[in-house]
Amino acid sequence: MLSMDTLLELTKLGAHMLWPVSCPVCGAVGELLCEPCLRSLLRPPLPRCLLCGEVIPCKIHKSDTARIHTGAVYAGDMRELVLTLKKGKYKALGPLMGKALASVFPRPALDLLVPVPLHLKSARRYNQAELIAKGLGEVWDIEVRSAACWTVDVPTRAGMGAAERLSLSSEVFEFEDVSGLRIGLVDDVCTTGSTLSRLAKAAQKRGAEVAGAFVLAGNSFVR
Repeated sequence: MLSMDTLLELTKLGAHMLWPVSCPVCGAVGELLCEPCLRSLLRPPLPRCLLCGEVIPCKIHKSDTARIHTGAVYAGDMRELVLTLKKGKYKALGPLMGKALASVFPRPALDLLVPVPLHLKSARRYNQAELIAKGLGEVWDIEVRSAACWTVDVPTRAGMGAAERLSLSSEVFEFEDVSGLRIGLVDDVCTTGSTLSRLAKAAQKRGAEVAGAFVLAGNSFVR
């Protein structure tokens, strides 16, 4: 008669054969990403000012300014997870990441979550920020809508230096009608905060109140 440990190992092996994946953090077979592993990576750094990227309390803007809330530092296992999502190998990682991120921060009083849009000439057939936003929206019970788009063809953010990012105008984004709505922006990675800041200004021009941004991982902000 097989022992319980043997049965467990056979079950894991069977799961791996049916669904040949393993958790990139702990290596558990049959698991795209273990929830405990993902939660262990989420250690939010201090929030940043959405207007300029400075650590809260911001020395430039008032204390109640909208904030960028980041789930973790963009390094190590978290960086590898984000890159795996971006490469499109396992798109299901996006909603899982969003759900985990939602467990880190209290539910905000929002009408809408808006993901940072894909670039005009992006070869990717999906928006990883939208996938993360869907996970957030499911947990928080907040509508997710791709309400913004780029208006000009700029280089991908990965190919832009800090100076180029900071030189972006809010005119590079266009919003559909969001007047009277309290919205939150969503992205996968935040480097300088400039993209989120410009997107927020574009939303405000369309009559929205931008309450903050929620990002899976963030680099050190360059100023």
